[in-house]
Amino acid sequence: MSERSRALRRDAAMMNKPRLTAVWLIYLREMRDQLRDRRTLFTIAVLPIMLYPLVGMLLLQIAQFSRQSQTAICLVGTENLEEAPTLIEGETFASHLVDEPESLELLTYRWDEFDEAADPIREKARVWIRDNAFDLVVLIPPGFSSQEVVKDSDANLDPTAQSSKIELYHNVASDQSMVARERVSEILTTWRSGWVRDRIAGAGIDPDSLWPFDFSDTDVAPERTREAAFWSKLLPFIMLVWAMTGAFYPAIDLVAGEKERGTLETLLCSPALRGEIVWGKLGAVATFSMLTALLNAGSMLMTSSLVFRHIDIGAASSSLGAPPLVPMLWLLVALVPLALLFSALALAVAAMAKSSKEGQYYLMPLMMVTLPLVMLPMVPGTTLNVGTSLIPVTGMFLLVRSLVEGQYMIALTYVPMVLGVTAVCLWFASRWACRQFEDESVLFGGGEKWELSSWVRHLWRDRQRTATPAQGYACGAIILVTLFFLRLTITTVPETFAGIAKLVIMPQVLIAFPAILMATMLTTSMREGLRIRMPHWTTLPLGVLLGVTLHPTYVMVSKFVSHLYPLSEQTVAAMKPFSDQIASAPWLAVVLLMAALPAICEELAFRGFVFGGLVRERGRVRAVIVTAVMFGISHGVLQQSITATLMGLILGWITLRTGSILPCILIHFSNNALSVSLDRIATSSWEGAALFVTQTDAGPMYQPLWSVVSLGVAMTCLVYFGTLEQVHDDAEADRVDEAESYVDPASALASV
Repeated sequence: MSERSRALRRDAAMMNKPRLTAVWLIYLREMRDQLRDRRTLFTIAVLPIMLYPLVGMLLLQIAQFSRQSQTAICLVGTENLEEAPTLIEGETFASHLVDEPESLELLTYRWDEFDEAADPIREKARVWIRDNAFDLVVLIPPGFSSQEVVKDSDANLDPTAQSSKIELYHNVASDQSMVARERVSEILTTWRSGWVRDRIAGAGIDPDSLWPFDFSDTDVAPERTREAAFWSKLLPFIMLVWAMTGAFYPAIDLVAGEKERGTLETLLCSPALRGEIVWGKLGAVATFSMLTALLNAGSMLMTSSLVFRHIDIGAASSSLGAPPLVPMLWLLVALVPLALLFSALALAVAAMAKSSKEGQYYLMPLMMVTLPLVMLPMVPGTTLNVGTSLIPVTGMFLLVRSLVEGQYMIALTYVPMVLGVTAVCLWFASRWACRQFEDESVLFGGGEKWELSSWVRHLWRDRQRTATPAQGYACGAIILVTLFFLRLTITTVPETFAGIAKLVIMPQVLIAFPAILMATMLTTSMREGLRIRMPHWTTLPLGVLLGVTLHPTYVMVSKFVSHLYPLSEQTVAAMKPFSDQIASAPWLAVVLLMAALPAICEELAFRGFVFGGLVRERGRVRAVIVTAVMFGISHGVLQQSITATLMGLILGWITLRTGSILPCILIHFSNNALSVSLDRIATSSWEGAALFVTQTDAGPMYQPLWSVVSLGVAMTCLVYFGTLEQVHDDAEADRVDEAESYVDPASALASV
């Protein structure tokens, strides 16, 4: 490369480098515009200050109402309690059985006050409950406390025998009725326990012999530690949810709102670079995101710390105080990168909207996708470890919780992994936002009204050699949704090889069928639409060699992933019949079923049709990453999905370099064939097998020497694929086809 070329590249890089002064000016512009908006000020400042006190006032009123409300209970059969311990005192239950007798409004009847022949008491009780005359009806049958009463099992054998069962009639659709049932059940349980103790004492047995020992538990954690443990679970969740909410609406107004006002075109025509515009808007959205989270969290803390002291919400509320301020400062440190991440995602999605209303439709699915990552740390038993630290958002949440709880050594161990994952996600999100603003078709395209008939005609009339990005996304979504519902229909694992074969073939058919159908209907060339092209002949044997030599590394990665995210005992037990059938079936049938069929069907779908659509419009990185993620999700088990995603990245890169799925089919087939044959190789009589595989208690393992050698060979194969001349994307190929099919009118007349 000449010096002039290097200088031109340096000048171009300097011209595209964002200027901090321009970013700062755009940031001030967006902040000023948003602060002038009364809706923004109300959402960020006024609403948090007013909302939580109003909610707290409402909770206090509800608490007073719940304490003042009485429960109406009807008890029929009081005369049948003559020989039983005291249950009724006056007009309510005995004071030693209930804490607040005045909260229970009790009405008693005798059994003989009703005519069983004309109006059965049980039917009467059902009518009372349905008409809300009582919240609960208690029936005590005749002869309840007499010695002749038998157990329910004996009463079923002898219909004339009297049952000792007390009947409770309630309405499960009524909260008041369910509360009455719970309270009366506790009263009857306490009453029965006292009755049992009296009978045992009357028989000359010490009642304390039924309880030979007792136990007590003591919490040695300091009070501030208990408070920090409570707030460390609640406060980060609240702050992250409000950080997402605070980023969504400013992002809609700063992009879709400017489109409606007609000011976005003026900003794009200014001397500011697109990257400077994105970073300025990103800073403004992130500022509002953090302010919203802080104000909502602060207002909620002040209100809840006061309200909890006046409402009995549990044992923890009696000693709950304000959160420790110094540990809670770690939340501010974690809030900055997460607010930037949510803001970049919201800004990128909002760029596709043509109006504020449309932007809300786009951002709600984004929030639904992100919310599980925020709620996952709230699941009991979820702690900070290597596996959880690699999950975006979740790892940061757990890191903050460890810091708030004072577990500094644990937090320090996983800080590099959490920050690394967050930085990578933030980089991808910001690059996506920049790409959205650089694409005019995203910012201003698609404004015409959509009609079904014209859209169908367009799909057939304007077909191209390969799929469009939208068609690629649609095909992947159809495959994943279909697989999801198919797995819901599978309740048990078949115990025969024929059932196993059906279980494997059905998902593969559902993976390949949408891709083949859409390639046939939506493209002009099925072979090009599925990327069934003949690459350079050397890539085919190298594909087999790469699949074989990459398998030891694949096995090690699989074991590492299983160590990070262990399989549950239920999953292992459910997969055992499947593994046993595969191990005992004929080898050739297993290879065809578990290696050849998935390699062909999955590559046709993911590296074929879907990849061909996503790679267009300069979407090389998008095609590799998205198809790898879809390929991973298509595998039902989480551990297998992670390793499949990593393998999908390699297969996507090779597809990008060769322009064909044939090498990927061979790599996929070789990898799967070794996976299902490894145990047979380790236990075979072939003497050379010991050089490659050894049998251990944990299963077959590759020899360390072969693992190192195979990794070197695999890296050499990958280097060779990297030296291949990259195939042009399909958008350029379509333009070549259009140029070749174009006939110059002047040339046509001259030929005539």
